[in-house]
Amino acid sequence: MGDGPGWYRDPSGAYSYRYWDGAQWTSRVSSGGATGNDPNPMDPGVAATPPAPGTAAPVQVVPPQPTVQVTQSRGGSGAGTVVAIVLGVIAIIVVIALLANAASEEEPTPDIDITVTTQAPAEPPADS
Repeated sequence: MGDGPGWYRDPSGAYSYRYWDGAQWTSRVSSGGATGNDPNPMDPGVAATPPAPGTAAPVQVVPPQPTVQVTQSRGGSGAGTVVAIVLGVIAIIVVIALLANAASEEEPTPDIDITVTTQAPAEPPADS
């Protein structure tokens, strides 16, 4: 008598393996690693015949896939931080220079020639 439910050599010979559910053969079949369903019903006499001992499909143990853990540093690199600070300072200086230049162009100083003259009093002040 065969083992419990599992994949065994297909008793019909049409496929490499067929699934035995513990009571009868199912339509689930496998050949060359691909699985599917057999569209043709099995002979009722064969469908109830348990698998022969030693006809179980070999168990393939699939090794676990290696995992890669990716971590991110929260601090960042020191050089990157310094570069960011320097670029920030340069940007601030450029903005201030542009604003100062724009302000000086908006209000030009008029060219007015002012001459101030003073006259000496005609008489010296009286001594008190």
